[in-house]
Amino acid sequence: MDLVAQVDRFPRPGETRTGTAFGTYPGGKGANQAVALARLGARVLMAGKIGDDVFGSSYQRTFEAEGVDTTEIEVVPRTSTGVAVIEVDAAGENHIVIVPGANGLVDRGYVNAHLDALAGADYALFQLETPFDTVGYAMAQATERGVVTILDPAPAPPDGLDRGLLENAAYITPNESEAETLTGIAVTDEDSAAHAGARLRELGARTVIIKAGAGGAYIVEQAGTRVVAGFGVEVADTTAAGDAFNAGLAAALGDGLDLDMAVRFANAVGAMACTGMGAQSAMPNRAAVRELLQD
Repeated sequence: MDLVAQVDRFPRPGETRTGTAFGTYPGGKGANQAVALARLGARVLMAGKIGDDVFGSSYQRTFEAEGVDTTEIEVVPRTSTGVAVIEVDAAGENHIVIVPGANGLVDRGYVNAHLDALAGADYALFQLETPFDTVGYAMAQATERGVVTILDPAPAPPDGLDRGLLENAAYITPNESEAETLTGIAVTDEDSAAHAGARLRELGARTVIIKAGAGGAYIVEQAGTRVVAGFGVEVADTTAAGDAFNAGLAAALGDGLDLDMAVRFANAVGAMACTGMGAQSAMPNRAAVRELLQD
């Protein structure tokens, strides 16, 4: 669950500031992507664990309302559901602190118990808010079974990613700061994106898509680097824009679009998600995305 405080500016170390508003919103990168996919019309199943607290029960109701299949979700007794404490400033930028809770208990045993569901998917979206070992193991199992994997490497680990994890990602989608954390290369334009993407490919990645917000996205493949333009919108809150992008990418690829058109669609989904407050509450439906694309 996202606990979101709006502030005029972020406090300095040791400073206390008075916020302007507060809200509680369902969040978490995997769940954000699941809800975004459901709103785009995909048949989506959520995998993971929640606690037996008020946030966990609230989440079950949220998924049911959004049409997300919760069959594979496990409830852990006497454990908190994962939370994120988020500050959003007047420009719509954010600071986020994550407390994993039940997410930290998703292990290989859980993956093994749910392999049939994983194998039945066309696409599997992964994030790094569950243990790295579990993510890598699940991605390897998905790849072995012919499932197309999409990795959102967030939160980006400062020590980099395991090569096996990178090799099992059909697509890896860092944003500019995550790409810099993973490679040491600051991404500011197409040339630097090409170098950062090439570095990730040297480490084992296949197709690298670097998200650049309103600047669009950079696709880095063996054949080279190209830019897919973004969209200018009135920004209210950038929380979960990257999650919306990944959902849009999976939905568009699932519809049979080629990669460039899929990334353009993903850019539009990410842009629309910035126009509302919160994470899942701001995820657009397909009609809204189509309208932006037509405009």
